[in-house]
Amino acid sequence: MGISIKKEKELEKRLSIMQKQLVEQNETLLTQVKDKTAELVKSERLATIGTMASRIAHDLKQPLTIMQTYADMLNPEIISKLDYKDKEKWFRIQNSILDMNRIIEDVLDFARTSEIKKKKSSLLRILRLAMNHVKTTYGITINLPEKDISLNCDARKMEGVISNLLNNAVHALDGQGEIDITISTDSNFITIQVKDSGIGIPKENLEKIFEPMFTTKKTGTGLGLVICKSIVEQHGGSISVTNKPTTFTVTLPIQ
Repeated sequence: MGISIKKEKELEKRLSIMQKQLVEQNETLLTQVKDKTAELVKSERLATIGTMASRIAHDLKQPLTIMQTYADMLNPEIISKLDYKDKEKWFRIQNSILDMNRIIEDVLDFARTSEIKKKKSSLLRILRLAMNHVKTTYGITINLPEKDISLNCDARKMEGVISNLLNNAVHALDGQGEIDITISTDSNFITIQVKDSGIGIPKENLEKIFEPMFTTKKTGTGLGLVICKSIVEQHGGSISVTNKPTTFTVTLPIQ
């Protein structure tokens, strides 16, 4: 009789442990299903947004190009006839056209995934070309590296990555400060760092900064860094950010 009671208790204990394990496994599965469902919903929403945004961007591209063309043609004639205040208004109009064009390009780049075309390129030349797309002021200094490195990459796309990082850095400086671009290598990788002397990124934003649609700017799509991440990963590399000072690090394979 004693042996039977002992066996019953052992059986009850085993059943209790098994029940507890099943509950835990069930909770884990429910969490995984919830997470996967959220990912699928997010992915479908992004795909829908991408399609719709691409159509809108295409429709806006032509009239904006016409506006930019006429603005460029009228620029010398108008500038010579305007006083200081009116010149400032004219420059604001031109900057607004450039902002709109940049937003449209971001949307189109996000919607389309074109194949990268790698070839040997001068990294310093890519950095200098990227600076042509950066809106800066007299109070901001951008320091380029002195040495050059040959990089096997899609030069046009990497130029876009660097110009995006530089524009973000300029925005963070708010008219005053320095941006340092450094490059280093080891036997396998090239590392490019873009560091600014701004106040830094709030801690709660660091983990979200590469998420689609996330932005801290008053204007913008929140797609710039997502596109940068996609391009860098297409090259077999990685991109990350650290704070104090804000430093974006792009790591690319040499081969």
